[in-house]
Amino acid sequence: MSKISAVLLLIGLSWCSTAQACIDKDISEAIAQQTVQALEPDPQYAKWSRLAFHEAGKVYTLLDYRYLGHSHVAAGVDQQQFRFWVRHKDVEFPLIVSIRYDPVSEKLFTIDMEQERRRNLQIL
Repeated sequence: MSKISAVLLLIGLSWCSTAQACIDKDISEAIAQQTVQALEPDPQYAKWSRLAFHEAGKVYTLLDYRYLGHSHVAAGVDQQQFRFWVRHKDVEFPLIVSIRYDPVSEKLFTIDMEQERRRNLQIL
């Protein structure tokens, strides 16, 4: 084996061990990040999000979704809104799901589902 071949072999071996160490470090960091994310509590709207998914999924094929936000409608009445992109009878359209409830007891008042009109469609 020539000296050049031996040097290239040593460089290659040291690079492989360095690359493997970097890969191992990246994998460890990714696992740690997923563990931290799993320990974080659900957002405050998670309960209402699951309910919206369940109710809309009974009628429509759900394609996509976005949380629109929370609002205080009246004294003792809060609202969570979600926009779903749905398919029904081979037609796709945006659907707004509004859930109204008592913020203290979390008693459910209403679940409204309404097709969003195209003229009012906001770009997400």
